[in-house]
Amino acid sequence: MSAYIKLLIYSCVFCILFCFILGAGASFIMYIKNGYFFIPDGQIKRATVFGSIAGTAITSATIVFNLIDKFNFRKKPPSKP
Repeated sequence: MSAYIKLLIYSCVFCILFCFILGAGASFIMYIKNGYFFIPDGQIKRATVFGSIAGTAITSATIVFNLIDKFNFRKKPPSKP
């Protein structure tokens, strides 16, 4: 179970950082276009919320797929090569 908690933390942090990088990239494009660098407060909140949601979804999908694999492994005997 602790592996899933570590995965949850890792995936949430990764997704939040990825959203920050995308927001900074968009701000850099605006800097080139307009001449000033601006990251709105809403972008920071949005990156945090969306990154947390995405990280939770990744972890949930991993748990579900692992459970499906465990149930399928118990049902089917291994075939001979």
